[in-house]
Amino acid sequence: MVKVYINNNVLFVAKNTSILEACEEVGIQIPRFCYHERLKVAGNCRMCLVEVEKTPKPVTSCAFPVVPEMRVYTDTPMVKKARENILEFLLINHPLDCPICDQGGECDLQDQSLAFGSDRSRFFYKKHTTQDKNLGPLIKTIMSRCILCTRCVRFLQDVAGDINFGITLRGEETEIGAYVNNNLNTELSGNIIDLCPVGALTSKPYAFVARPWEINSTETIDLSDSIGSNIRVDVKETEILRILPLQNDSLNDEWISDKTRFSFDGFKFQRVGNPFFNVSGVSKSLN
Repeated sequence: MVKVYINNNVLFVAKNTSILEACEEVGIQIPRFCYHERLKVAGNCRMCLVEVEKTPKPVTSCAFPVVPEMRVYTDTPMVKKARENILEFLLINHPLDCPICDQGGECDLQDQSLAFGSDRSRFFYKKHTTQDKNLGPLIKTIMSRCILCTRCVRFLQDVAGDINFGITLRGEETEIGAYVNNNLNTELSGNIIDLCPVGALTSKPYAFVARPWEINSTETIDLSDSIGSNIRVDVKETEILRILPLQNDSLNDEWISDKTRFSFDGFKFQRVGNPFFNVSGVSKSLN
């Protein structure tokens, strides 16, 4: 065990534990965009910066392991200013789409901008835009909203095994998308919708259907396959709107297949009540 100090509180953690994980053990939430506990550490969003005693600059808590007698501070003026600056950079090219974005109300960028951001920006010029990608019939892309956290890339390459998806170009021109063809060659593609911290990747069937505060959620299990994945069913009135995964380390981690995620459309009552016939291109009901 390693003895560390977090905000002057003593903590004993396992060797090779990251600062971010150590902070979470004592209930201190560190903001993040790129970090995800089930993906490889990237350390590219820089939102999780913390101050470590005797270091000249803030360090990325997701990628920095603890060492004996380390003293970490998560709420100093240096840390607050660093987070504010990171958000200012992220918002330079981010479009103001919140009123029409399906991620609105459950967006990490919204929440963290409110909690850690500034009420003004020092940058005023034309925003850089990125061409949207066609990833098939399930995933809607608005890539100008992308903040390049690479969660989707790491999931598809390391978990789903689809190496056709990644990063191209450099600097301000950097884009995320498929290298060769547009469609994703995996049955787990819908999970990148959940992983995306902004509204760059959303569900096409769920587009403009409801806001998070309008739905009721029920925890259950998936009966469409033999795994019994833990899922959350979101309902508005009497209609199922979407299915999301729940965490279960012994079954599905926190991933579900596209079949589990989108097959609920087949459970809807959509029978034709009356026969129809065509009259000069117009469908009319036959009584």
